Amino acid sequence: MNNSKLRIKHLILVICLLLFSAVSLFAQQHHGKINGQITTSDGEPALSVNIILKNSKYFTISNEDGTFEFNRVKPNTYTLQVSLTGYETTLQEITVIENQTATINLQLKVSNKELKEIVINTKKANKFADRESVYVARMPLKNLENSQVYNTVSKELIKEQIATDMAQAQRNIPGAIPGAAGGGSVGIVSRGFTSYQSLRNGMNSAAIAPEDPVNIERIEAIKGPVGTLFSNISTSLGGVLNYVTKKPYETFGGELSYTTGSYQLNRLTADVNTPLDKEKTLLFRTTASYQTRNGYVNGDGALWANSYSFSPKLTYKVNPNLTLDFDTEIVSQKYNATYVYTIGSGVTAKSLKDLLPYDKSLSSNGLANYNFVNNINVSANYKISDYWTSQTSYMFSEGHYPKQYLYSAATFTNNTTVNRLIGLWLPDNKFGQMQLQQNFTGDFKIGTLRNRIVAGIDWSQYYYGLNRPASLSNGYTDTVDTTKPIPEISQTQVEQANSLFKYNFRSSTLDQYSAYVSDVLNVTDNLLVMASLRVTRAINNGIYSQTTGLTTGNYNQTQLSPKLGIVYQVLKDKISLFTNYNNGFINVAPAPTGPSGDITVLKPQQANQAEGGVKFNLFNGKLSSTLSYYDIQVTNATYADPTNVAYTIQDGTQRSKGFEADIIANPITGLNIVAGYGFNENIYTKNSTALQGKFSTFAPKNIASLWISYKIMNGKLNGFGLGAGGNYVSDSWYNTTNTFIFNGYTVANASIFYSTEKITLNLKLNNITNEEYYIVGTGTPQMLRNIAVGFTYKL
Repeated sequence: MNNSKLRIKHLILVICLLLFSAVSLFAQQHHGKINGQITTSDGEPALSVNIILKNSKYFTISNEDGTFEFNRVKPNTYTLQVSLTGYETTLQEITVIENQTATINLQLKVSNKELKEIVINTKKANKFADRESVYVARMPLKNLENSQVYNTVSKELIKEQIATDMAQAQRNIPGAIPGAAGGGSVGIVSRGFTSYQSLRNGMNSAAIAPEDPVNIERIEAIKGPVGTLFSNISTSLGGVLNYVTKKPYETFGGELSYTTGSYQLNRLTADVNTPLDKEKTLLFRTTASYQTRNGYVNGDGALWANSYSFSPKLTYKVNPNLTLDFDTEIVSQKYNATYVYTIGSGVTAKSLKDLLPYDKSLSSNGLANYNFVNNINVSANYKISDYWTSQTSYMFSEGHYPKQYLYSAATFTNNTTVNRLIGLWLPDNKFGQMQLQQNFTGDFKIGTLRNRIVAGIDWSQYYYGLNRPASLSNGYTDTVDTTKPIPEISQTQVEQANSLFKYNFRSSTLDQYSAYVSDVLNVTDNLLVMASLRVTRAINNGIYSQTTGLTTGNYNQTQLSPKLGIVYQVLKDKISLFTNYNNGFINVAPAPTGPSGDITVLKPQQANQAEGGVKFNLFNGKLSSTLSYYDIQVTNATYADPTNVAYTIQDGTQRSKGFEADIIANPITGLNIVAGYGFNENIYTKNSTALQGKFSTFAPKNIASLWISYKIMNGKLNGFGLGAGGNYVSDSWYNTTNTFIFNGYTVANASIFYSTEKITLNLKLNNITNEEYYIVGTGTPQMLRNIAVGFTYKL
């Protein structure tokens, strides 16, 4: 305990010294700064605009949102020259004053009427490449400067594929697939590990309900253990998803959309943005969706779902230095859960397809679950100086189940007989998380060496309260012959059966207090080194049982989580070689470890990743790619003592290694390609006799995805386009003994679309070959051949 407190004090002291040094440093600077934003004639942000200060060495290119900046500019009066093909060159005089920032916003003028449409259609050459992120490194760092591997799925790709739920969008992530989760949602399988939770705008979001894509700007899949910057509450050892939500902007705009199709799909969405004052300091945006859909199994409603979402958000620019953001979201879903299958010793079938006919469901239409999720995110961004910014963020995320029918297990005793168990959780089941975070971000030089640094502290609390049967083995049970019609189960049957059992309300909270620092040092313009460290104090308050009135199982753990990275840009902003070391951890509850019966406080489970690869951004952004090889070593895993299963051993090890590649390309105007591939082997290298040398479950060795689309950019057919692609997933193991296969699959899709400045029509045929396939983990059957038709009107 004393050593832990000492480490925390030392880290806080280091952070304070770094901040003090940085503040002293920028106070001594004798330069000014220029920043601003470039927009096109239609008010849209202008990407890749050439911006120079005439008769000087200063030159830059505008970012994705049209913003630009010049740091360390000598005080003087300059002529700013702005140029972009198809627009008139703009000249603007600007004066730079010592230790001050000159701000200038310019709107480009179209050089002639005929060029306008061409420029608008090509202002973003590679429309699916949305790589840049302020969340992955918690600081502004370009993809080619970042040793971390991450992939993005843009809103443009989600729209073009008519993705009506997050699982469809996630299939575009290289080397990852949707996986098993609870509460009517799906998780993600990445690098051989399954993650159930996610981040929302870089903050922990414990509510795992299926967020509708209407509110998503892009999905960021951050690969590998990421405990250093994101703790461990919402991450896994193979990576984490960060959902970046849409933000308000300064002009009126938006779109309305309707999608219909097979399985009685009906989906309405809206996205509306408007400034609320003439000065455009108060900006408002809201997204909303409503969706109904029938079942996947013979259209009988066995897996149908109804959902809605509503997400209003507000940005208030208090002054040039302070901006407040308010982002809320309300999500609800009505759905039927599915079983987790158990394969008994009497089963001789080798895969789920051989065991359960695809057109039969063990769940029942009459057992409907509801969930409600509330997300509230508030942040304050303050510019302290030209070199330092502050961000204070608060996140509240909670899920609530008024009543939940839990399909606890479906145990196959042989190839045709299955025992069903259905439990009932009463009202007041909820889970959630709160997080408060303070970050200070700096960008300054020590001598000639550029430093970009983030130093922060945060507090997170995860909690749950469950009103469930005293034993998960309690509930309605029956035995089913799968060769005959599957009998329906009514609410009355389940409620009568569960009324015979006692209920026990259980609750728990986990608090984490963390401090972290991460510094990226430009040793040269081309060589960057990152060093990061996090210290986390976890306080598990134990589990309270209403039946006994006692709280048991409380424990405390302290964990250091380091991260290192090196990037060498062979060609600056074009080709980067990188290597990284990433650490992740999982807190482990105390357990008896020997004959004395004493409870031992165990160490956190560790995941240490070594990775290397190359990143490309070539041909003015037309080719963006990442190739990497990783090796994740897991230590301190626990397993039952083979001589006495009542005791726990903590020396288990696991190794997950593999290769990943992603390509986002725009080889010619109108043609866009998104491709991804991942190879993974995840093996228990040291564990119980039954597990040692076995492959991890639900971890396919090969995962591939592809989407190709072509849009005609001129002529009589201007606006018409075609798209085609699909997904390949190899077999994986369903059980830990590696005797029962979870079937892989190949799914092909195609679309035809037409778009103008105001409308978009899209028709998509999914699962062309009528492939029978399942969500990895739960065995939930997915849609057979189906059609979706979408219509979008831009405001």
